[in-house]
Amino acid sequence: MIFAERSLWIGIGFQQAATVADLQTAIAQACGQLSISRAAIAGLASLEHKLPSLTAIAQPFHWELRGFSAAELAAIAVPHPCSRVAEQMQTASVAEAAALAAIQPQAGILLLPKRVFHLNQTAITLAIAAPVPVQPGASIPSGL
Repeated sequence: MIFAERSLWIGIGFQQAATVADLQTAIAQACGQLSISRAAIAGLASLEHKLPSLTAIAQPFHWELRGFSAAELAAIAVPHPCSRVAEQMQTASVAEAAALAAIQPQAGILLLPKRVFHLNQTAITLAIAAPVPVQPGASIPSGL
């Protein structure tokens, strides 16, 4: 798929044991699944307290980082909420909600709904969102 440069956001949730190499591998695999160039990525989004772990990944590509509170992510409607994540993180979604929150104020769609990557005995969840192109005067479809 071909996307405008720096138009897509990767939402990412991960366990504390995830290394930079694990995170890089998961991102490469997710982009590969959709044949997305890294040039199309605008940035990475996650819970605020996870951003320091993402800095080393974002800097070489000049990707932005956007952090959100659990309350902000909990307010985002997602297709695949998880009650176990809600119990642990106070939001039923990190990856999907963060990707969609990063697109705002534009409407967004999930190109890649949450995918869990199990790498080196840790789990990393990614979702990729794209802005919805809206024609002047058009209404935004519900559910986005």
